[in-house]
Amino acid sequence: MGMEISVQSPGIDWGKITNALAQFEPRGTLRMADGQLTFPDEEPASGWRELRVALPAGMVTLRRTPQGVDLVTWGNISDDLFVDRDRLASLLAG
Repeated sequence: MGMEISVQSPGIDWGKITNALAQFEPRGTLRMADGQLTFPDEEPASGWRELRVALPAGMVTLRRTPQGVDLVTWGNISDDLFVDRDRLASLLAG
């Protein structure tokens, strides 16, 4: 079962996401866009609906919504991934 938090920031684009991913050490990277594998430095199509990103503690799915983006994780994630996910949400909201 997935758990999600929502970031209310309409118009979140790849530039804002990549800037947020750069704040992690090691840097967060794109792994999938709309169900397709990507290269870590690849830019998704502007109309993306779902991205999967790797953060230092694990994977987070970003689902685009009209209000912004939902960050989705599995219900059994580690405490470290909770921290990373919440940090990413905060960076995207700012």
